[in-house]
Amino acid sequence: MSEGQRTIKAVERAARILDTLEQEGPMGVSDLAARLDVSKGTVHTYLSTLASERLLAETDGEYRLSLRYLSLAERLKQRTEIYDLAKNEVDKLAAETGERAQFAMLEDGMVANVYRAEGENAIRTTITVGQYDHPHYIAVGKAMIAHLPEERLEAIIAEQGLPRRTERTITDPDRLREHLATVRERGYAVDDEERARGVRCVGAPILDDAGDVLGGISISGPAQRMTDDRIESELEDLLLRSANVIEVNAELSG
Repeated sequence: MSEGQRTIKAVERAARILDTLEQEGPMGVSDLAARLDVSKGTVHTYLSTLASERLLAETDGEYRLSLRYLSLAERLKQRTEIYDLAKNEVDKLAAETGERAQFAMLEDGMVANVYRAEGENAIRTTITVGQYDHPHYIAVGKAMIAHLPEERLEAIIAEQGLPRRTERTITDPDRLREHLATVRERGYAVDDEERARGVRCVGAPILDDAGDVLGGISISGPAQRMTDDRIESELEDLLLRSANVIEVNAELSG
């Protein structure tokens, strides 16, 4: 194993504990030990340490993520300048379309969902703020990776793979490369029920003046409303307008 690949097992285990509690909610020592296949004594030591650092809170023998994460998230948002620029446009998109609008960024080859807004007709989805997704099966992800340097795209494919979510997910690297060429040509990407059945999404990248990816925005809704006709006659213009507004404001504030 190379120097760059070495990891600290204690940190890995702590991260697994935090991830499990985030996904499954409050858990006791015994349940968490069984879930992670680790001794109860070891789990208790980790939980006690994380609680002492105010990363976890304990109630009646069950541990959960602490409210400190709200503060950490707020500080991160404040330090991410583009967040404020994108938030206003995402709110407008949700209000104008009645659908769900999102802002996301790439991090370590994955799509981090940073902000969302819901219009009056928005459907509920399993995507939550702070959640990570593979870029190849969601519109905003495809819109962003379509504008990456070739070597970075190839690294993401090699490191993250192209896992299948539905029968429509693109899992062949050559087909994905061809698809991304089309995305670059038309300026936006479509998720055609590739992440979840019955849900379609259209996404556009946010680029700086050098063409580097700053993030991306998208609109999602039920397939019966997110038709090709609606995308081409209404949503495309709204989405690209908002992306352009964010890009211009980012350049002016830089």
